[in-house]
Amino acid sequence: MTREIVLVSAVALALVAALSTAAVADDPVSSNVRFNREIIRVLQRRCLACHARGGVAVSLETYRDVRDWGRAIREEIVEQRMPPVTAPPGSGRFEDPLGLTARETATLLGWIDGGMPRGDDRDLPPPVADELPVAGDAHIALPEQHVPARENMVIRRVTIDSPLTGDQLVTRVDIHPGSRAVMRGAFVYQGRRDESWVGAWLPWQHNVAAPPERAFRLTGGAPLTVVLYYRGAEEPVVDHTTIDLHFAENGRAPIDTLDVEAAAAGAGELSLTRPTTIWGAHPLVAAATQSLELRARRPDGSSEVLLWMPSARPEWPQVLVLQEPVTLPAGTVLTLATQRSGASPRADRVLLSAWPATPR
Repeated sequence: MTREIVLVSAVALALVAALSTAAVADDPVSSNVRFNREIIRVLQRRCLACHARGGVAVSLETYRDVRDWGRAIREEIVEQRMPPVTAPPGSGRFEDPLGLTARETATLLGWIDGGMPRGDDRDLPPPVADELPVAGDAHIALPEQHVPARENMVIRRVTIDSPLTGDQLVTRVDIHPGSRAVMRGAFVYQGRRDESWVGAWLPWQHNVAAPPERAFRLTGGAPLTVVLYYRGAEEPVVDHTTIDLHFAENGRAPIDTLDVEAAAAGAGELSLTRPTTIWGAHPLVAAATQSLELRARRPDGSSEVLLWMPSARPEWPQVLVLQEPVTLPAGTVLTLATQRSGASPRADRVLLSAWPATPR
């Protein structure tokens, strides 16, 4: 009899433990939002460029992936660490905005706090297709890069001889990462001091192309500098990145570069000698830089903030393309002001892609 009681008690305890585990594993559902209906579509728009299998961050492609990371995702959103927004809404209207809208934020947080219900698999959208590489008019293979394991920020500069014998206009410079698991960004500049930006690759913004009727100018014989940003994986990785140049057809006008630099004191300015249209901005910030503001002060005394980065993040470099180019009159003064946490030998710069607003 005693043996039977002990056996029944053991079974009862096992049942209670199983029920308790189930209760802990599944939070009470109080949200009408479903992963398969709303959440996966937000993730496709804002997150999966980085958070896909084989990408630079943990995968969020499936319900189980997101459920396992739900509380961590909530913390990242609330603390505004992810997505890695540097230019918040209101500091310019840029193409391909990376940040979450207020509605998307509320949807994600409400779903997480509401028990993270899955929903019907029939509501799932088709997966996002990868872009297929397009062969260019000139192909460049970079020297292989050895990326050490578990390094949070690895920056490599590669200078290569120009493949051009004469001046050439290009519509875009395609960068093909060898390993998306470690690459955070890649940028192509003309010259050894990054005089002009001509190409970029970011996980969420592949291969930025010139606007219609415009093209990037490459000077024959001038070297190209490629800056590669990596984040180490669990194991060392050897990266083989390649570049394709796409030449422009006749009739396109060149894009110029304005270099606005803030010296060690944290401020600098540039005066426009002619009417100028600004199309894009590429900030180059030092590791100690905390915030950055680029302001345009017109001759009539009015001013406009072209770019504001309240929390600069050097580990996430960006190219910001305006939805509508901004035309500024001659005599406009561009002022760059930064705040730093300490001294840095590197000056803060913003490279502006621009062109004369009137024919020369």
